[in-house]
Amino acid sequence: MEDAYIVYFKRVPFSRARPNDPERDMYNDLRMDDLLSRLIRKSVDDTGINPEEIGDVITGCAFQAGENWTYGGRHPVLLSELPVSVPAMSLDRACSSSLNAVSIGAMEIMSEKSDIVIAGGMEHMTHVPLGISNPYIKPNMSLMLNPRYSKYDMNVSYNMGLTAEKLAALRGITRKEMDEYSYNSHLRARKAYESGFMKDEIMPVTVERDGEEIKIEKDLSIRDDASLESMEALKPAFKPDGIITAGNSAPLNDGASMVMLMSERAMNEYGLKPMARIVDFAAAGVDPTIMGDGPVPATRKILSRNKIDPQDIDLWEINEAFAVVVLNAVKSFNLDLKKVNINGGGISIGHPLGATGARIAGTLARQLANKRKRYGIATLCVGGGQGYSLLMERI
Repeated sequence: MEDAYIVYFKRVPFSRARPNDPERDMYNDLRMDDLLSRLIRKSVDDTGINPEEIGDVITGCAFQAGENWTYGGRHPVLLSELPVSVPAMSLDRACSSSLNAVSIGAMEIMSEKSDIVIAGGMEHMTHVPLGISNPYIKPNMSLMLNPRYSKYDMNVSYNMGLTAEKLAALRGITRKEMDEYSYNSHLRARKAYESGFMKDEIMPVTVERDGEEIKIEKDLSIRDDASLESMEALKPAFKPDGIITAGNSAPLNDGASMVMLMSERAMNEYGLKPMARIVDFAAAGVDPTIMGDGPVPATRKILSRNKIDPQDIDLWEINEAFAVVVLNAVKSFNLDLKKVNINGGGISIGHPLGATGARIAGTLARQLANKRKRYGIATLCVGGGQGYSLLMERI
């Protein structure tokens, strides 16, 4: 079996989605398949590869409707003007879609079916919104009305905020813990930009607003003025007596991200150095009413198979869909928060569903190289009651 390596990672700055006020979204005049195609084109130009050697282009997206429809994954290939011989696919495992894309690309290389794979994801949450405002979302009412399915409590399961409330109550995670964690997410993201760490993973995007060109070089949900007091003052977002707020949840965002994966043969051919080796990946199902618990069993599968202790993992990227998701995993594995989301996460950077998995994989690979650490795990919770985790190793 061949090894699969991440050799390249790029993403666009994540915009703040405004489904109820589209004109306020800086990406309102853009499509995410266009931005993803620009990332693909840039990856080919920057690495100098022969695009005819790309074995697959895999796109993750959670809501593949409206302009997020990929035509079987072909839109990004055609828009980036890759040779028509390059195949493509798209997939939906909700928030973990592009991390799943990375693992499928790795499997193609490991099984010697491809030498070069581009894997990424996208989401435009202003144009194809999450929730009841999206006309393309049509839940199966049998799950909600038929008594035989009452065990799934879909009134909670379909509402991500209520699943976070239930997880917090079950695990005894407090509002104070979540607000403090969320405040620190903004601090870490701000410092990551100030230190220059973020610059190398961002492809700036130029937009036109009121006849003026504006170059966006930074994620637009990071609050430079964030304070713990402002977090504590926010009202519950999902139920009157709740503790999940807009401050300790990820915002709605638009964005695209991608990584390039290669075999050792391809790396040697093009003289490229690996950022990290993909070691293993796993999915797990959980009760959909506590979908935020998903990263725990998915990660346990990886740790068990590879005979690795949680404390042997040097760096963690646990997606901040909600602060409670991270804190639940931290408590489950007794982790040191100094090793978790060290440059911020979804609460500050943003969480455009289909783009997040590739972002945390690429960011983690860069962090391992930057800190000269060995092992890292990227993991996400998944709507519907799943978790998805990926283990990588710095070479």
